[in-house]
Amino acid sequence: MAEAAHFEAVLDIRDAQTLRLQVLKDELAPAILANTEAAAFVDLALVPGDPPRLWIDLITSIVMAPDPRTYRLVQDGPGGRQTLLETADRGEMIDRVKQHIAHRLIAREREKTAVAAARPKLIGYSTGALVLAWLSGFTIGVLALFVVGILISRLSG
Repeated sequence: MAEAAHFEAVLDIRDAQTLRLQVLKDELAPAILANTEAAAFVDLALVPGDPPRLWIDLITSIVMAPDPRTYRLVQDGPGGRQTLLETADRGEMIDRVKQHIAHRLIAREREKTAVAAARPKLIGYSTGALVLAWLSGFTIGVLALFVVGILISRLSG
């Protein structure tokens, strides 16, 4: 009986966490959908599990930890999982998520401009260089024909 009661309590806590994350998702969705650039990479996905997670993007999620009333914004990275914010206030979490998305948008814009600036500029040839190349080729061709003519006259004569 005790084990069944414990199991049911755990399920109730998990359901409460999922419900809190669903409310958070519902409050964040209009702000995300209002910005088309943010909607391109932000995918609010509530994944049930132990613990349930609200995924913001591929590396950032919100979990209810360390207790079922505290929101924790975490980001996975090469060095492991980093906690960005831990609060019991849903409004504060919403503001922090919006700020995080804004920073990601700015970083994406900087990457786009850096890639555009990093492209090497195509440098064409000047008119003088083209004329010089043509005259050099013409001169070498005339000299080659002159040398071939001299060799043929010596061989036949």
